[in-house]
Amino acid sequence: MIKDPITWMASMCRHPYETRWRHTQDHCPNLVPNKRDRGREPGKGTMKIKVKFATQHIGDEPIPDRKNKTFIEYNSLVELWNVWYNDWHDASFPRLMVRFEDLLFHAEETVSQVCACGGGTMRPIFRYEESSAKGQSGPHAGSAGFLASLVTYGNSTLRMEGILTDGRDVEYARQHLDKELMDIFGYAPI
Repeated sequence: MIKDPITWMASMCRHPYETRWRHTQDHCPNLVPNKRDRGREPGKGTMKIKVKFATQHIGDEPIPDRKNKTFIEYNSLVELWNVWYNDWHDASFPRLMVRFEDLLFHAEETVSQVCACGGGTMRPIFRYEESSAKGQSGPHAGSAGFLASLVTYGNSTLRMEGILTDGRDVEYARQHLDKELMDIFGYAPI
């Protein structure tokens, strides 16, 4: 699953999962330091992030152990998006990449194509899940449901609302987001 990098960063600000970096609600995704970042010169460098990955597994499931972790450092959320999705795009093994937006706006057609790709067929009755498919607990607490997502992601004027509010962050994202990857998946430039 791939998602527009702007709305993905907004999602990461709400639910960072195993990603750690210095940010606040007022300055997120905090790509470039600003005056609130003590010990950092505003506009200089980036706000590095660390992502915790489980390295030991039993089958496909990670071993639930506090010691089972490896942190990978990235220069920013932009670099994480670029590296993560380029690695999937350029993988040498068969894979299926589906745009989040296609599942949201063209769910029945997209699911039908995914089923066909895997050699199956879709059930005759398609049902939309109106509440958050992720549930409302743990890291997914407060996730939007179907209708709220349609409103949020269906209005291009809301794409940047509440995200990239700092001019330095906007410029950094404009310069560093992988334009070729964004074009391949049909995402508008900043």
